[in-house]
Amino acid sequence: MKRIHKKVSAVLAAVVLFVSCDEQLEIAPIGFLSDENTFETVDNLQQGLNAAYTGMTSELNLQFDIMTDEVKPGADNGGQYINFYNFNLNAQSGESSAHWTSNYGMINSVNRVLQGAESVEVAAEDQAEFNNILGQLYALRAFGHFQLLTWFSTDYTDDSSLAVPYVDFVVTIEELPRNTVGEVVAGINADIAQARTFLSETNGNIIMNQDALTAMEARMNLYLENFDVALTKAQELIDAYPLANRGEYEGIFADSDNTEVILKARRVAGNFPVGAYYYFTGSAGPFLEMSNGLYDALDPADIRYDVNFWEDSSDPDNNSHLIGKYTGPGFLNDLKIFRVSEMYLIKAEAQARTNDLEGAGETIKEIRDARFGVDTPAPVYSSVNDALTGILDERRIELAFEGHRYLDIRRLRDVLNIGITRDARDCPTGNCDLPAADYRFNLPIPLAELNANENMVQNPGYGS
Repeated sequence: MKRIHKKVSAVLAAVVLFVSCDEQLEIAPIGFLSDENTFETVDNLQQGLNAAYTGMTSELNLQFDIMTDEVKPGADNGGQYINFYNFNLNAQSGESSAHWTSNYGMINSVNRVLQGAESVEVAAEDQAEFNNILGQLYALRAFGHFQLLTWFSTDYTDDSSLAVPYVDFVVTIEELPRNTVGEVVAGINADIAQARTFLSETNGNIIMNQDALTAMEARMNLYLENFDVALTKAQELIDAYPLANRGEYEGIFADSDNTEVILKARRVAGNFPVGAYYYFTGSAGPFLEMSNGLYDALDPADIRYDVNFWEDSSDPDNNSHLIGKYTGPGFLNDLKIFRVSEMYLIKAEAQARTNDLEGAGETIKEIRDARFGVDTPAPVYSSVNDALTGILDERRIELAFEGHRYLDIRRLRDVLNIGITRDARDCPTGNCDLPAADYRFNLPIPLAELNANENMVQNPGYGS
């Protein structure tokens, strides 16, 4: 993998300065925290790891559901998210810059802890814990770069296309250029491989674990259109995790059941309440509601109707469709980052892309059987595009309000010639469509990054 060269002009200037200055200037100020005295023990490393975990989230992914056909302005909307709903996305948009700063913040935290770990003397009885911490750090760095690749790369399938800077060192004054997709993927794969050598097999589902790495590989290879690898990785998890039955599925989103959950981000008091994207916290007045288009796609016999649609508080006859997926106390729910049902959907798409249309239908049937609680007919697909359309529809229902819809349309828009198309009832502002070729299916590099980094290149459509 190509290593990014660090900018050296400032370093050379610093060398000249130090040579000409008194030696006492080299004395660190009292209270200065270097890597050596910040991370002195394994417990210190655990504290650094805990801080890095605050960047592992899918809340920012969920926010992009607002830009799709999953929501409409709510009855009590006072302008919240309307600009974003109207497809206003530019280099100054907080929705885009939050992805950039959050993930690079996590990567920076990881790199600092990894650098500090080099100076920690580890007792024999602490070696297993030390190794597990290292494994989680490498896994988090892989996840952060994968998130950035997912949102900012211009073409997943072209190794030479621009992605994002891959950063495996503590950044100081460097102005880093964008690496290619191939280079970032190589970095992610290297971190996953390194993580696997350290991670414990018993980490559970609230911190990075071996199965989360497999799920990341399955999703990434689907996006990269490495369908054989995606199918193999998805099948490993399908063999290891059961699909939730109807009661368990409700429990997953009430945070009372973990069936089929591979990795989740815990949310506790003080965290951003996910449901706040949709409601006035405390008063339950809706900022945003489920779109008519999605509501019409739900079957009342399907448990996903009960989970996604807050029936007791809604009035469909009067165009009221409140979202029920994140209605826990204070609208504070754990975020499901990887679930095994997504692996079934990855498997079905990989089967369709490799012309196993019957297999794809049987895989979708397994999800529907679990969600309806009865034997359902397998869908019969007449072509690859027919199968992809059906699988995309199933993903819309299964993964509603989990941050996948924008990316799914982005991935498949050229194949199926589709963009975002809202039901006329869902676009009172008149912004109903985002065409397949629209530049806003690529996120802009934040303006703050462009202003601070002369080596940074903007994505097409957003100016220089």
